[in-house]
Amino acid sequence: MLPQLVRERHFGIATGLVAEKTADKAEQLILEARDRVLSERPRSWGEALGDLNDQLRMCLRDRHVALRGSGQSRIRSDEPLAAVDQNAPAVEVEDQHGVLCVTIRRFFGGADDDKRLREWASGSLSHFSNERIVVDLRGNEGGNDAIMLEWLLPVLQAGVRIPGTSTGWFVGEAPLGLWNSAALIEARDGLDAVPSWHRAHRHVPAPGDVLQVRGEGDDGPLQAGVRPWDGKMLVLLDGQTKSSGESAAWMLQHAVRGRLIGARTAGMIEYGNIVPYLLPASGLHIGLTTKHNDYGVAIELAGLPVQTELDPRTPLSTVAHAFDRLYRAPGRWRYPDYRRLCSSGAASPARRAAPSSGRRGCT
Repeated sequence: MLPQLVRERHFGIATGLVAEKTADKAEQLILEARDRVLSERPRSWGEALGDLNDQLRMCLRDRHVALRGSGQSRIRSDEPLAAVDQNAPAVEVEDQHGVLCVTIRRFFGGADDDKRLREWASGSLSHFSNERIVVDLRGNEGGNDAIMLEWLLPVLQAGVRIPGTSTGWFVGEAPLGLWNSAALIEARDGLDAVPSWHRAHRHVPAPGDVLQVRGEGDDGPLQAGVRPWDGKMLVLLDGQTKSSGESAAWMLQHAVRGRLIGARTAGMIEYGNIVPYLLPASGLHIGLTTKHNDYGVAIELAGLPVQTELDPRTPLSTVAHAFDRLYRAPGRWRYPDYRRLCSSGAASPARRAAPSSGRRGCT
């Protein structure tokens, strides 16, 4: 059942973004894993799945593919990472050495996180009264990046563009991926735990639903905010900055000229809006994407490059203290070849020619 599910519900395969020979390779990897399970009779999901999750991610060039129960990923596993307390609040704002420091650990969570994120976004004008700002996105594994755009809109300069295009599955005006994730959260933790944005925008399934593929361009030149900001910003990243954490960094870089520092991101951004599936016979849980984002350059697996490299374990207070030096530091914007960056032994698929535009937003 898993090979059929991947063929019909992985957005890249189902819509032809992924070459047929790559889809065949993904199916072969699954069947080989099945044969190994039948032969070895493993005692845990980790033993059963082995490297299959990494293999599928490399094959499909989609790091969002998620087989629950898999062991630790070996993709770029040797890179240093910041120590991030995911039990701490989703967002915190503080002054360090005269620099406003905004730490955003995630763009999703329970009702408390949702409330904190909304309150943070509503305080935009107060935050941007500061000339120097550090936004720390290290360890941010994503969620809903719409909250980042909400924070930025009041302070945009006239004519700003956040480049990007996307295609995704829609039912009417609602993205397909929102219902499944919202329903899962509601079933597990109750309606109050569902993020407010998901509650407002999710589709409620009905018998006459028609699934459509819809393309979206970028938002074009944006209007000036009520108080355009012309300050300086550093955006701190590491290899655990993923998904909407990465698209948030993309927004900051293009919308307010945020300078990306630290280490390149995870490269989990070209697909998004994950739908969870549970296979009835085996109980296997897999997350598959319902949307494709195009940034015009190869980011998946390789990650967003930084303009100034910095040990991602550097304390935030040190970054704030050295703000002016880091902001002036010379650097280059380079997109590395992901094939040389991934430590997994899985075969690397060929990269198609990149178009000229990109797409923000990945959940």
